[in-house]
Amino acid sequence: MILDLLRHASTGRAGHLDGRSDPPLSPGACDAPCAGYAGLDWSRVVASPRRRARDTAQALAAPRGLPVELDEGWAELDFGQWDGRSGSELPAAAVAAFHADPLAHPPPGGEPWDAFARRIEARLRGLLEGDAGDAAPVLVVSHGGPLRMALSQACGWPLAQAWTLRLDYGSRLRLRVEAGGDGRLWGELLELQQP
Repeated sequence: MILDLLRHASTGRAGHLDGRSDPPLSPGACDAPCAGYAGLDWSRVVASPRRRARDTAQALAAPRGLPVELDEGWAELDFGQWDGRSGSELPAAAVAAFHADPLAHPPPGGEPWDAFARRIEARLRGLLEGDAGDAAPVLVVSHGGPLRMALSQACGWPLAQAWTLRLDYGSRLRLRVEAGGDGRLWGELLELQQP
């Protein structure tokens, strides 16, 4: 299956840990992704139900006459007590520890990292099971955390390496994702595009 993973358009809140918090898109934020990806076709469009992802997905799906399938499983990590706050407001050592080992150092009161990993793996497997073999990719509009987690799980990237990938608003990752004979996910990064 070919999968396009797209980070939602800008909310004007770069540097904030917006997980369950749900700021709206900035005015005109979808213009660049819509123009940059105008030549792409998708068989399905799936999105996190957070309005920043949902509204981005609707802007991309409408010209193609595709419905948007909302899936809570593609929502961003719940950052607990850090949710909605700027990273610069948080203790630098705690944020660094989270990035170095999120399983051992999750955000206080947030979603456990292993639960987040299971959630994204289940969504990847669900897309594989529902793949009708269409030539066109499936588009998933989500957030930075789920995109990095999917990349890590499908392509075997260590999470520390996935954090080094810059995913600006509107960035698109194209992956080939398969389930190997042993049932494990296998993938390769085919493209990274900024709008």
